[in-house]
Amino acid sequence: MSKEWFVLQFKANAHGRAVKNLNQQGFETFLPLQNLTSRKGSRFLNTNQPLFPGYMFISFDRMDDHWGKINNTYGVSRLITFNSILKSI
Repeated sequence: MSKEWFVLQFKANAHGRAVKNLNQQGFETFLPLQNLTSRKGSRFLNTNQPLFPGYMFISFDRMDDHWGKINNTYGVSRLITFNSILKSI
């Protein structure tokens, strides 16, 4: 079987940690970011924030990879399931 894409929920403000740890384990991740400008007093600050707050995409072959370890990765909350069934997008 080939790799499929799934939705993953990460812990609050832990998207960088989750991406780093998942990539070190050999998983391919996709976290679209948007550039936001905010104002603090008289200064403007540019920051990159996730386009879908709290969520990212992860690719793996559910038959070959040991994807059970994803939910135990630092920064990761859980893989998104529907009726307790892992669904690809």
